[in-house]
Amino acid sequence: MSLLSVGLLFGLLSSVNGVREYEKKDLIALREEVRSMFDHAYSSYLTYAYPYDELRSLSCDGFDTWGSFSLTLIDALDTLAVMGNFSEFRRVAEIISTRANFEANINVSVFETNIRVVGGLLSAHLLSRKAGVNLEPGWPCNGPLLRLAEDMAKRLIAAWHRYIST
Repeated sequence: MSLLSVGLLFGLLSSVNGVREYEKKDLIALREEVRSMFDHAYSSYLTYAYPYDELRSLSCDGFDTWGSFSLTLIDALDTLAVMGNFSEFRRVAEIISTRANFEANINVSVFETNIRVVGGLLSAHLLSRKAGVNLEPGWPCNGPLLRLAEDMAKRLIAAWHRYIST
């Protein structure tokens, strides 16, 4: 998003007293602009960077930052559901459920992995019903995204044990 767009959006959202009422058509236009920006970023990631963690926007290539988890794909999953793109949510949830592998013995950012991987998987798990995923018996206490989140969380516990024991 360009600096001009940010400025215009900020100006549209603010007023002298900080409160502004919007007409329905303005809210719809803003919603569609956000949806368009997300679709552009998400499509670019899939085209140029997947299965890497993130997209380098200037060179249009991917790179791994926090563990080679296809991080942007996990990050985007709950947003796909919130934006109503349930078919893409189901497609990506299946990819993550079948391909995610946390077996690597690597150093990761505990903070980033906790909020982006564990948090992303948990929120996607809870949005699975809304997105029309075939739920396993026992949902919401069972499901592939929940198992992945639990797997990663258990792996992160080692970092806390090391911290407490030092």
